[in-house]
This record gives sequence, structure tokens and C-alpha cells, in this order.
Amino acid sequence: MNTWTIMTYELRRLFRSRALLLNQFLLPLLLIFLLGTSLSGVVGSQSKQTIHSVRVGVVNLPTKNTAKSALVADFLSTPELQDIIIPISLPSREAAESGLRAGKYGYAVIVPPGFDQKVQNGEQAQLEFILGKDHTNNLVAGTVFDNFVDHINDIQAAATILGPESLAAFAPSNENTPSPLKLGELGEDGGSYSATQFYAVSMLLMFLLYCGLTVNISLFNEKEEHTLFRLNSMPVKGSQLFIGKMLGVGTVSIVQCSAIILLSHWLYGVYWGNRPVLLILFCLLMIIASMTLSIVVSMFFKSGASARSVITVLTVCMTFLSGGMAPLPESWVNSVGAFTINHWMMQAILGMMLHVDVSRIMPNLLAMALICVVLFGAALISYRKVGYHA
Repeated sequence: MNTWTIMTYELRRLFRSRALLLNQFLLPLLLIFLLGTSLSGVVGSQSKQTIHSVRVGVVNLPTKNTAKSALVADFLSTPELQDIIIPISLPSREAAESGLRAGKYGYAVIVPPGFDQKVQNGEQAQLEFILGKDHTNNLVAGTVFDNFVDHINDIQAAATILGPESLAAFAPSNENTPSPLKLGELGEDGGSYSATQFYAVSMLLMFLLYCGLTVNISLFNEKEEHTLFRLNSMPVKGSQLFIGKMLGVGTVSIVQCSAIILLSHWLYGVYWGNRPVLLILFCLLMIIASMTLSIVVSMFFKSGASARSVITVLTVCMTFLSGGMAPLPESWVNSVGAFTINHWMMQAILGMMLHVDVSRIMPNLLAMALICVVLFGAALISYRKVGYHA
């Protein structure tokens, strides 16, 4: 009953706080709207992208001793390339460079003299590429011609190692071949998350970490107002007081999490995936991790302001390193970001939004469970060592 009474009082005190309602309930929804709207072109994809044809200037001229490359000419005439590459024959390299500067072509290919003869002699196939002004055109055309050169080199390597009989495996078939270039989308089901979905996850995790500030305020409030002396003099155990406060803060965090998920879905149309049970389980683990981390920090600081500063810095750093504030290089997110709580939660929830297989989410669940066990053990040890008293 003592624990229940303390928890009830803590809930009343927290829900009467206007600062809590503004900072923990309204602010995350406002940030989701602002970030999702302003950064829609940076994160996620609002509409399906298409690949447009690229005008490619090709310098493929005969010389005194060699004819023009038949391999390149045959490759450019294949039907599969007609919707992707528009080849334009040019008389010289200077004409190709001039056309690229003027924007007439998006890419240029210079075929060296004797290209076919070098290939027949077993030498490495090489073409010269000149990039244009548009990054997308460079990427599309570069992918096509890189694959062409790699394919020729693969044939040469097979013939050298396995003998001429292996060339039959590279012979073209009569069946219709698919396009050599296809635009992929994030997610096995062909879907992709939007910027609003991305920042909904990011802000949810960041503000669940900020519930650690509520733990800190709840613990230090009694000390700073000198009411902990009177509470300790009453027939109330220190463990009952501590557990009651944590249950109150945990209940508020659950309500906060539910409000962010439901209101973001109703107001902004955020889709949180098709696995609500897993989503609830991950959110509960995040709340436990945030609270236990805050307990560990609060126990070893005599000043509430110092503990709050450490919790705030940890929250901001973990959110940034996990890629929650702005898109970071994948190498950063998967290396440095893996040491943050947000990383495992964010990858799991985004995966659920994209309908990935459960087997790809379970490692994140195990990692979160391990983090919670470690932090819970640290919180228990720190409580037994320091205790909660005036």
C-alpha cells in the first residue's frame, strides 16, 4: 500500500505539471511535423523515382591500322539499352568535352584505338569515361558501361583459366533478358519510409530517453525541498519510496510513448508497421533502459543539476550518433552508433515499418534485452551502494 500510495501521488504531481505536458507530449509532435516537412527531400522518399534516358557521346572512330570497335557498337545497339542510353557518335574527344560543357550530353565514352584487338589478344578491356554535370546521369551511365567492361574481363578470365570451352556459358540466349539497370527501393516489399516516419521514430526514442530527466527530478525533488527527512521518519521503507517513484515515472513514460505513436498516426499518417506486439515490447525495453541509466547517473551525483546535465548530454549524443538527427554515413551508424541505445531501437522500428522478416529484428531485440539487464544490474548495485536518503 505504501508503494501504491507513493506511485499515485507521483502520477498526480507529474500530470499536474504544465512543463511536463508541453515538453514530453506536445514538443515531440511539433518536432515530428517540422522535421518531417522541412527535410522530406533529405530523408526517405515521398514518391517513386524513375530513371530517365541519358544522352551519351561516344567517340568510336577507326584509325589507319584498326577499325572502330564492333564490340562497343554491338553493345550500344542492344534493345535493352534503348530506354536507358541514347548513344550519339562524335568525331573527336574535343567534341565530346565541348558537348558536356554545353549540357548537350550527360556522359561521354572514349573508345581507345584497337580496343577489339586488345580484347582478342587477352589484354584487359578499358574504356575512358568523361563525367557530365548531373550526378544521377553519371551514376546511371557509369553503371551500364562499367558492367560492360567487367563482363568482357570476366569472359577473358574464364577463357584463360578454364579454356575456350567455357565461352559457351557466356553466349547470349534467345530468351528475353531483363533491363541491365533497375531502380531499387528500400524494403523487401517495395516500400520506403518517409521523412515523417523517420523523425517520428527518432523523436520517440529521444524523448523516451528524456524520461530519464523525469526520474532525476523525481529523485532530487525530495532532497532539494528537504522533505526526504520527514519521509524517512515515517513508517515507509526507502525501497518502497524508491520503487513507488519509479513506477510513477514509468507509467507516465508509457502514456507518453502511446500518445506519440497514436497521435502521430492520426495527425500525420505515420505508419508504424504491422507488428504492434514487437513495437510495444521494444518501447518497454527503451523505457527500462532510459530509467535505469538515469538511476545510475543520479545515484553518483550530489547535485540534481549536474546529473541532469549528464543525462541531457548522453541523450543528445546517442541521438546524433545513431543518425536520428541527420542522415550519417552508414559506416558511422553501424560502427560508432552501435554503442548507443537508440541504434538498436531505430533499426528495429524502421525495419518493422518496411515489413522486414522477424529474423532480422530479433538480434536487435536481444541486444536491447542485454542492455536492459546490464543497466538494471548497474542500477541495483548503485542503489545498494548509495541508497536513497537525505
